[in-house]
Amino acid sequence: MIKRRNRFSLARAALSTGRVATKQFPISSSLALAVTAAVMMLGYAQTGHAQFSKATQILLTRGLQLQGLVQPADIFHLDIYSNANYNTINWGFTSAPDLMGPAPGVPWARWVSDPTQLPPLPGEESYLSQLVCLSLSDEPYLDAPNDFADMLSFFNTANASTNFANTILYINNWGLEVSDPTLNQFITQAQPDMITFDEYPWQCVYDTSAPNNIGAAIPGPPTGFYSELRRYRKDSMAHNIPFGIYRQTFHAVQDYNVTVFRNPSPSELRLNTFSALAFNAKMLIDFVYNAGATSLFDIEPNGYSGDTHTNALYNEMIDVNRRAMNLGKALMRLTPINDMHNPNDSNPPPGPASTDVAFPDGITTSMMILKGKSISGGTTNFNPLPDGFTSDPQETGSLQYSWWEFTKNDPFLNGWAVTNKAGVKNNGLIGDVIIAWFKPLDESFDGPSYTNEIYMMVVNGLSDPTGTAANCMQEIKLNLSTGTSITAVNMLDPETGLITTNTMPVISGSGSSTKRQLVLDLNGGDAALFKFADGAPFVGQPIPAKLSLQMQSGHPAISIQGPLFSNHRLEWTSSLTNPNWTVLTNLILPTSPSVFTDNSAGAGPRFYRAIATP
Repeated sequence: MIKRRNRFSLARAALSTGRVATKQFPISSSLALAVTAAVMMLGYAQTGHAQFSKATQILLTRGLQLQGLVQPADIFHLDIYSNANYNTINWGFTSAPDLMGPAPGVPWARWVSDPTQLPPLPGEESYLSQLVCLSLSDEPYLDAPNDFADMLSFFNTANASTNFANTILYINNWGLEVSDPTLNQFITQAQPDMITFDEYPWQCVYDTSAPNNIGAAIPGPPTGFYSELRRYRKDSMAHNIPFGIYRQTFHAVQDYNVTVFRNPSPSELRLNTFSALAFNAKMLIDFVYNAGATSLFDIEPNGYSGDTHTNALYNEMIDVNRRAMNLGKALMRLTPINDMHNPNDSNPPPGPASTDVAFPDGITTSMMILKGKSISGGTTNFNPLPDGFTSDPQETGSLQYSWWEFTKNDPFLNGWAVTNKAGVKNNGLIGDVIIAWFKPLDESFDGPSYTNEIYMMVVNGLSDPTGTAANCMQEIKLNLSTGTSITAVNMLDPETGLITTNTMPVISGSGSSTKRQLVLDLNGGDAALFKFADGAPFVGQPIPAKLSLQMQSGHPAISIQGPLFSNHRLEWTSSLTNPNWTVLTNLILPTSPSVFTDNSAGAGPRFYRAIATP
């Protein structure tokens, strides 16, 4: 039997009082080349492709995962869930297939308590094709040898099943629960498809003199959460598997360890989301969605109203999830750039060499944190860095940041400035800013003509327990030495999912070494994702395929060349004069090129086209 800590007991114990007395852990379409069935075969060289893990392949097809943990014993409405822009239901230990629509239903996931509870349980058989992922147990204490052995056996059983060839099998632990050596040993032996963790940063002071022991809200930044993000990012990259997190959408009081979890504010919900994406998380699961401790709904005194009464944070979640989904179209096809290494390393890892002979190997440089400020004990201090980041040796008393070197992550960034533009939170002081650098996961993702594209994601790390996200707006200016070759950036609009071209003005007095400036006004917790406008397509946007054709056993075999895992609609017509296009098939390219044989073709001519779809 797998030992676990049932986080649902925490959520349900808080139905009316918000208190926990027992020891539980909380938990555009583009036209491609049209060819006839009798014409020619066009030559197009196939480029080398990255080796994608099982989970990465599934996520490239399914998209960024935005899930809420649903308690089937409480009231659940599929339309309210989908209206909040979740794309997969995550059931806690037991599912309710009748609430997922007619078979095969919507995408779903489930927690599994032990090997006897693996799908399909009664009622799940007709829904297996939409099963996205399974959490095998929850928060097992892997540093205990017996628990480690039990979980290893659990994964061996699940991995051996043919039912889960297209299902992500993952393990979840709470922050710092499992040591790094043990986690890496477990990944090596059990081969989970993904790892996730839960770390809930939005808390209050435990105050015995206050009602229900709930004292003043503790503000950010969530440095401990960042530390775990960095650790899981590192471990997932080392094993070539993705990682995910649990977002905090619950409240509870834990008397046993004097901890108070509170509902997040709008800026905190956004920061919880977009900081995770900047650290390369590919799945976000809300704890909890409709149970009694939910932050997203108002619960009636009897505690059985589930997701019936939406509230302001639910409305905020609609926008947050929409933005995450739009950013995710690109982020699913991006991966962090390599960190720097010491220039004297005899067998250096991939990535650039530092210019500093004292560079400490192992620190994170593919991300940078611009330190914000806070007041403690009447003194203004810079915020501490998360674990795994080190202060830059050249930082000054007025400008402090983690280790960064000019031209190592991108060719252009050479300075910045941050302003608390709203000025009404954090005593008017600046908050943290997170900058992350990415590259395409595979060179095919931005077409055949471009290589070595660099993407940057900027997150406003200023949040506050009260007020709106706009109350925490920061202006972030990035100075870029682009000369005259690059005058703009291509930016993904998180509200619409469209790509905009933002021209950057020249900085006054920059002289012959022309410098330009990108100005970002971001609400608390919000993010911007962009690349330098050099003509390359933006990853995640539809790119026209190239078609070629040959006859095989009397049937047209259409070869479709395009970005891996891109979506296409293959159509045909018998004439190009006033054509009447008919859909032949919809397909996702598992390889490039991929071949589709048109067994329906008759004796007459046929013309084909492939439409790239989102």
